[in-house]
Amino acid sequence: AGCAAAFSPSTLHGVASLRRGKAPALAPSGRRGVLSLSSPVQGQRGTVSLRMTLADSSAASEEGKKEVSEGGFRYFARDSPEGPSKRFRIVLMAGFETFNRELYKQAAAQAVEQCAGLEIFVFTDADIDTHPEPLGEALEGADAFFASLIFDFNQVNWLSDRIKAIPHRFVFESALELMSFTQVGAFNMKAQPGKKQGMPPAVKSLLSKFSSTREEDRLDGYTSFLKVGPKVLKYIPVDKAQDMRRWLSTYSYWNAGGLENVVTMLGELGRELGGLSPSYPPAAAASAAGGGEGVERPLGALQWVAGFFSSLFNGDAGKVEAATARISAPEVKEAPNRGLVHHERPGHYFATPREYVEWYYGRFPERKGWKVVGVLLYRKHVVSSLPYIPELTQHMEGEGLVPLPFFITGVDAHIAVRDSLTSPYERGAVARGEVPANPTLSPDAVDVDAVVSTIGFPLVGGPAGSMEGARQADLAKQILMAKNVPYFVAAPLLIQDVKSWYQSGIGGLQSVVLYSLPELDGAIDAIPLGGLCCGDREFCNSERDLKSCSREAGEIRLVKDRLNRLTQRVHKWTTLRDKNEAERRVAVVLYGYPPGIGATGTAALLNVPKSLLQLLQRLQMEGYNVGELPSDEEDLLRLCREADEIADTGRAYRNEQYKEGGGGTVTVERLEGWMGKSDTERVSGNWGGSLDRSGIRTVGSGSAAELLLGGRQFGNVWVGVQPPLGLPGDPMRLLFERDMTPHPQYVAFYKYLENSQKEGGFGADAVVHFGMHGTEEWLPGTPLGNTGECWPDILTGSLPNVYIYAANNPSESLLAKRRGYGTLVSHNVPPYSRAGLYKELLSMRGLLADYEETAAREKGRGEE
Repeated sequence: AGCAAAFSPSTLHGVASLRRGKAPALAPSGRRGVLSLSSPVQGQRGTVSLRMTLADSSAASEEGKKEVSEGGFRYFARDSPEGPSKRFRIVLMAGFETFNRELYKQAAAQAVEQCAGLEIFVFTDADIDTHPEPLGEALEGADAFFASLIFDFNQVNWLSDRIKAIPHRFVFESALELMSFTQVGAFNMKAQPGKKQGMPPAVKSLLSKFSSTREEDRLDGYTSFLKVGPKVLKYIPVDKAQDMRRWLSTYSYWNAGGLENVVTMLGELGRELGGLSPSYPPAAAASAAGGGEGVERPLGALQWVAGFFSSLFNGDAGKVEAATARISAPEVKEAPNRGLVHHERPGHYFATPREYVEWYYGRFPERKGWKVVGVLLYRKHVVSSLPYIPELTQHMEGEGLVPLPFFITGVDAHIAVRDSLTSPYERGAVARGEVPANPTLSPDAVDVDAVVSTIGFPLVGGPAGSMEGARQADLAKQILMAKNVPYFVAAPLLIQDVKSWYQSGIGGLQSVVLYSLPELDGAIDAIPLGGLCCGDREFCNSERDLKSCSREAGEIRLVKDRLNRLTQRVHKWTTLRDKNEAERRVAVVLYGYPPGIGATGTAALLNVPKSLLQLLQRLQMEGYNVGELPSDEEDLLRLCREADEIADTGRAYRNEQYKEGGGGTVTVERLEGWMGKSDTERVSGNWGGSLDRSGIRTVGSGSAAELLLGGRQFGNVWVGVQPPLGLPGDPMRLLFERDMTPHPQYVAFYKYLENSQKEGGFGADAVVHFGMHGTEEWLPGTPLGNTGECWPDILTGSLPNVYIYAANNPSESLLAKRRGYGTLVSHNVPPYSRAGLYKELLSMRGLLADYEETAAREKGRGEE
């Protein structure tokens, strides 16, 4: 391209003025190159290295335009006709939407193309840690700062000290402390004396006019307000109103998403705040003008709204006359706030679930009868055409599920679920008077068998709803209990890459979004579906489930193994409801830990024998096949203990009586088939080189060797004792060695439960872990965010897992929920009272009292 003979650095980090000329050394790499100079530059000696990424192959020949890449950020600029001194600098930072940085880079390049004099830096919040110096220098000379979705406490503090002097500041949907720095002329969001930070009173008053009477729908009114506000405010000749309009208009372009909207947003910032003159493409300009410049647009139905706005700023609604608006910028390319999409109709938005379902079954009639799964999606992800969305829905279809891809703004998930989705249970419960009728339920609502949220956060209010967790959780509970279908949270990580997830687990804010907040609503089976591409091909190719990544660094990539886990668990939970109670097969897992001290069939703070018998009796009452039950709880537990002891001693080997009682046995050959080659090698490598060499409840050798599981079957209910960890003298070692694996018999126990009877397993429809607590959820793997190589994930597999847990131990129960996919059923703890002394200790106390009394009497005699 040949474009640089002289450099005039405006900072020390990759920002330089470029003039045409011959380059001393320019790598001929087409669109990319590295230029090195060894000559004095402004009195400095040394080598100046600059990486350039040209937005267009002809850009190098255009006077005064450049795109520079340095580290993690991008810099775009084009001189105005008045020269480089006439520049308006915008620093744009993407936070929770780091995956959109490619879109922002494209938008910046196009905005610079259309607006001479515009200078744009594109950063992500990660640059605060990785490139603080160039970021700080860019901020130092900025005319406008734009940031979105910044929540990290340290990042907020870092930015707060550096953006105070920037004249124009737009901070959207971020921590309140950072949003309080918003300043557009006279409009700001500073906290008023004695009041919390947040929206100005004028904005709060407006929001009340755009929402329903339901308290939980107020935030949804905000998105409606965004569409109307900028259009109306332009008719009000008050400076403060126009400043508010600029803020609202900028928000509208950003919130609508998509390349065209962001390009226009940046151009309009340059025009309205920097005095620049963007030139928009003819088609966009014609659309903006409604067919021509200066076309009159009567206010019509919006006139009363304009009057209301005037009253907020003037104190008098007055008379708002029909006015005209000369619009030079393209209007927001809007998509509905809520709607449905399908990858076979790109760009089309279905208005209602009924419309979508009618089209879907007309297009795919053979799929009638498949389970229908409502999938909540971010609207901005849909309008930005992020490729992970069709990848997710196509995978679900490939696994025999009908996706109902429902996009929402983020704050209105509860409205979509409450009013547009229903279930046979809800209709029946309303008819029976068990739940109140929903007055806002749409006639176009459709039945779903499950709901999967890719949003995270609370169901009610989304990111904003997290500020009032308890109250919002109660509302979410009402909505979800009325539907009575499984509610899953399964989403790609939006602020963490797959490498850090696989190496260290999910942490920080990402864990709050995907786990902590949805758990308040009762979400189950949280599954990270992927994350930001790390760009480290060597690392990804070294991981079994990450090979062959086609994404660029920072883009969202899904992991097929995690998609499989989601669809498997959705299938299991939804088909469970279809089975008749008498046909459902249930496995109950008891504990015997620590081994060898008579702890079999015990759990902390729970009377296991009595509780187990009551559970089986209740199942029998509700139509489950539990066979012939002992009348005494101790007899029930004795039968289970005996089966476990027979397996432990090896007497179960080819023992017909043991098998008739339901005792489980798995051959090494069958276990290898269930585990697959990779996991078989991992286990074998840690336990003697072969699955038959651990010495733990294993009889025989080679592929015909049998792993003895114990267990006792009562009808369609199998009760077994969880295997020991298998390290005598060091029973906790397995829990803390990351590369260790459970022994073959432990793996066989859970695989036996999951696999069907035809495949030689028990074929459980669900498993119940009976009390606090077992060891499976503590096995090696990532601390949070199961991957396909985490042993709790491998062993639980697709099984719905109901975990009975004491209510006074939420910290450990969360491990069972998050790592073991446990759906928790809490029980109260037994009442406490003063224990006192017993048996020999009671006699000892009497003897001590006699001794003290005698000693005191003898001492008194001596003194006399």
